[in-house]
Amino acid sequence: MAPTLRVTLIKPGTIVPELHYGPYSFYWWIISNENETLFPIRLGQQTKVCLNEVDFILTIQTGSGNNKLMPMYCCQSGLHVVTEPSSTKAISTAYKNRFNTSTRYSGYQAMGWNDKNILETLKQDIQHIPVTVNVENCIIFIYGIGTSSREKWRYAGSGFQSSLLHMYERKQSIFVSRIEEKKCIVEIYRESALIKQFKGATPDEVWEKTGQLKKFTGTQLYGLDNPITKNLIQQHRTQCTLNDWNDEYILERLFDYHVKRRTLANANWKYFFTSWVKTENPIIELEPALHAIYPKGYEFSERELSAWQTMLKAVGATNITPWLSEESKRQLWTKSPNGEADKVAFAALYKSGFLTSIPKNMPNATHTFWMCFERALANNKKTPDGKRRILSIISNEFTYGELKQNLNVGSHTIVESRKHARINGYGSPPLVKPIICRRRFTPEMLEQIDRFLNDKEFVNMSSYKTDAKSGKPIKYLQDTKKALWERFAEEYPNGMRHTSFMTCLEGKDGSSIDFQNPQYCGFWKSIALSNL
Repeated sequence: MAPTLRVTLIKPGTIVPELHYGPYSFYWWIISNENETLFPIRLGQQTKVCLNEVDFILTIQTGSGNNKLMPMYCCQSGLHVVTEPSSTKAISTAYKNRFNTSTRYSGYQAMGWNDKNILETLKQDIQHIPVTVNVENCIIFIYGIGTSSREKWRYAGSGFQSSLLHMYERKQSIFVSRIEEKKCIVEIYRESALIKQFKGATPDEVWEKTGQLKKFTGTQLYGLDNPITKNLIQQHRTQCTLNDWNDEYILERLFDYHVKRRTLANANWKYFFTSWVKTENPIIELEPALHAIYPKGYEFSERELSAWQTMLKAVGATNITPWLSEESKRQLWTKSPNGEADKVAFAALYKSGFLTSIPKNMPNATHTFWMCFERALANNKKTPDGKRRILSIISNEFTYGELKQNLNVGSHTIVESRKHARINGYGSPPLVKPIICRRRFTPEMLEQIDRFLNDKEFVNMSSYKTDAKSGKPIKYLQDTKKALWERFAEEYPNGMRHTSFMTCLEGKDGSSIDFQNPQYCGFWKSIALSNL
């Protein structure tokens, strides 16, 4: 290895939550050789190192494709640019390309990670430093801490996240263990993509579903059994009540941990709590109350709202929303110390019909949807282009029971509308059946066949038999149909076609013909030539 390098920090880079606190965060932190603590590999960090009187610039980037969540190191010297997943390989390869000499340099030193001053700069603005714990040969990387009152979770709660490397389907994968609201989740990532997810009520249950690392419990694989993890959880279980809401130090500590890195930097979060404390009504609707401290038109992400919910639980507030999130996204929270009792009371009122999930002054999109369809069905007739066509738009998306209950339609109408959707498309007009126009024989064609069949060369007239319908004498053909057709086609090349000629001979036009010569199958069907 080359001697110690002199490194200049050009840019410290930034902390990106999706990278440094996400599924692949294990790759975005590195252990300091000096004090065995973790420090971040900051995206965009740039250093300059002089080798053999030539400057080399190293920059931390993200990969692409299957490595888009992994750090990559770009080393540039003049026109020579090298990008590698290892900082050591990047600078060593760039040096070789520049001087055509194989000298190995330490990427760790080239990035300045052995410089105390640079390390202090890199550790600034970090909300939480991950830790690693060992379960035999498994290294568990804990990068998120959340707390709860659940003993089976070892008092961990929403926001707790850890990861470990293990083989899945014979390929190296990342197993992410996390806690979200009331469930435990294990996700398996490979090549920067989620490939499998498991859910359970406890860490043990969800890990059992994965079928992996069966010799350990889920609690161990989450890292919850380790003393280091227990200590971290205990430190974050800050006891906060309504009386502590005036203590800015406690609130700020909780806000920094739960919300700060997931929301706007200039949000006036203190006003949210001070205004809630002053109001006599202990209950608020969460989103409208939060909108008061954000710019007009601001839209919350699910992750941001989840962070606020975790924060409210940490400060002693209670979610008393009695309906499911699928029914309405509106949430009711109370600051009352008897929040759990209020929650039970609200649930009973909602079940009895005294509460509604959508305020009267707010439009109920679901009700409006069904009302519009019911009105459209009432204004149309029960025809393929009426009720069936309209109902075909949604008939396959809802059950018979839902359609009957909300639209007052019968089973037959639903069946026909689904059939309409299959044949014509959803809401499309009925297909127009093609009209087949059959051209009759022209007078010229009839005259030709009449002339041909009255020719004594081909026909003999009976002297005693007559047609039952027309009363005219029956005529007998003297040759096979094939031979007659060849003679007819030769004499009238632009006349009646083969099929039409045979139709006349077979009597499909209401007539029949007989053969005089017995060697031709006896009698053919008689034909009333009076129609020709």
